[in-house]
Amino acid sequence: MTKLDAAASDDLLGSFSQLLWDINQLAQRLPLPDFHPAALARLQRLLAFDCAWWGRSVLIDGRIEEHSRFFYELPETYLADWRSIEHQDVTVERSHREPGQAVIVDMRATTPGLAWLGERHDLSELLCVIHTSPRTRLSDHLSLYRRPGSARPGSARFGERERQLLTHLISHLSIAVDASQIRTLVARRECLESQPHLALAVCDRQGVLHSAERGFSDLLGDEWPDWQGPTLPVHLDEAGYEGARISIQCLPVLDLWLLTVCRLGPLACLSERELVVAQHFGSGLTYKEIAREIAIAPSTVRHHIRSIYQKLDLHDKASVATLLNRSPPG
Repeated sequence: MTKLDAAASDDLLGSFSQLLWDINQLAQRLPLPDFHPAALARLQRLLAFDCAWWGRSVLIDGRIEEHSRFFYELPETYLADWRSIEHQDVTVERSHREPGQAVIVDMRATTPGLAWLGERHDLSELLCVIHTSPRTRLSDHLSLYRRPGSARPGSARFGERERQLLTHLISHLSIAVDASQIRTLVARRECLESQPHLALAVCDRQGVLHSAERGFSDLLGDEWPDWQGPTLPVHLDEAGYEGARISIQCLPVLDLWLLTVCRLGPLACLSERELVVAQHFGSGLTYKEIAREIAIAPSTVRHHIRSIYQKLDLHDKASVATLLNRSPPG
C-alpha cells in the first residue's frame, strides 16, 4: 500500500467513525419520526445516494412482510409498484443469501420487472443490505438508490467502497433505531404522571413487539396468563384496548404503535354512574342526599350501592371510603 493509499484509508476510517458517532447522537437526541431522515441525511455526506427505503420486516415463505418503513425522497406509490414486480426483484434473494452483506443491483439490467420499476421512478442502481436480529428474527433492511448520472463523483455506479461501508454500517443502524425507539418511550413516560403499574412498548401494525419496558410482559400476563411474545395477543388500533385487568393506549409513531399499558384499579369494574354514587356514598352522604345530588330515586341509589358492594367485595360505607381514598378511578 502506498502512502497515498494509506492516507486515503485513514481518512475513510476517520469519516466512518465520525458517522457512527453522529448517528448515535441522533438516536439519543431525536424521537423515531425524526431519526430516520436525519440519519440518512448524515449518511449522504459519506455515501452518495438520491433516495432510500429503510424498514423492518420479516421473511415469511419467501415473501417480505413489512412491519415499518421510511421512504426518503421516494413517493408512497413506490411500495405498490414494487409489490407488483416483487417476484422479479433479485435483491431479496441475493440479500438473504448473503445476510449482513450489502449487494449492488443494476435495476435496468436484471429482470424486466425491476427494469420497469427503475424506469418508472428514474432509478438506475441500488445498494441493499439486510440485518436480521437473532433474538426477534426481525430484519432491518436499507436500500440506497441512485438516479442515472447522479452519483458523486463522476460515476453512476456503486462500487466496492460503498458496499463495504453499508455492510459495516447496518448493524449500527439497527441498534440506533432501537435506541431511538427507547428514547421515544422515555419521552412518553416523562409526559405521564408517575404510576407504579404502567409500562411502555413499541410494536408494529401487525402486533409484533419491537421493544418494551421491564414489566410490560407481566402486565399483559395479568390479562392473558398464557401469553408469550413476540406477537401481541390482541389486535390493536387507535381505540386501544380496555380489558378486565389492563388498558392499552395506542399512539401512532410513523408506521408503529407506541403502547401505554396500565393495570386497572379495583374501581375500574364500576360503571360511570356506580362510581359517582360510590364517591358520594364514601364521602358520607345518605341514600336520600345522593338521590337529590344526582337526581335519581333513592331506590335506584340503593340498587347501585348493592351492586358496588358486590363488585368490590365490600360490606360497609367505611370500606368504600377507604378504597376510594387509596385508589384513583379506573
